[in-house]
Amino acid sequence: MNNGVGVADVEGLLRAGVDVCLGTDGFSHTMWDEWKSAYLLHKVWRRDPRRMNGADVVKMGVTNNARLANTFFVDGALGVISPGAYADLIFVDYHPHTPLTPGNLPWQIVFGFNESMITTTIASGQVLMRNRQLLTLDEEEITARALEAAPMVWERYNTQFS
Repeated sequence: MNNGVGVADVEGLLRAGVDVCLGTDGFSHTMWDEWKSAYLLHKVWRRDPRRMNGADVVKMGVTNNARLANTFFVDGALGVISPGAYADLIFVDYHPHTPLTPGNLPWQIVFGFNESMITTTIASGQVLMRNRQLLTLDEEEITARALEAAPMVWERYNTQFS
C-alpha cells in the first residue's frame, strides 16, 4: 500500500487453490496489524464490505504460513503441541467485549488483538518472555546500542540517497 503498486486478487487465488500466505516486510512489525490491513484493504479495493472473509485471513496467517514453513524450513512437526514438535506459543491477555466462540475467533483476532496483549512467548519449548519480561535478551542494552547506531545509519542513508 505504501508504494501504491496495486492489490493482488487474494480471494481469487484462494479460490483457485493457491496457498496464499501472509507476512510483513517490516513496515508494520506486528502480524496482527497485517491481518487487519489484509482484511480491510480488500474491502476498500473491491468497494464491497462482504469481501475478504476473516476466516480467510486466519487461513493465510496460520494454516498457509505453517504449510509453507513445513515445506521449506522445518524438518519436524509444526502446528501441533506434542513432544519433539516446534511448538512456538504465545499467551495473549485478551478480554473480549462480546462472547468469544470458534465461529467469531477470526474477527476477535482481527479487531481485538494487539501486540501489547502478549504476556508470554515460548519457542521450541524455551520460555523467551514471561509476564512481559524478556528472559534471554537485555532490552535496555539493545535499545542503547540501537540509539547509538541510528544517527550513523541515517547519515549513511542521507549521503547515499540525497
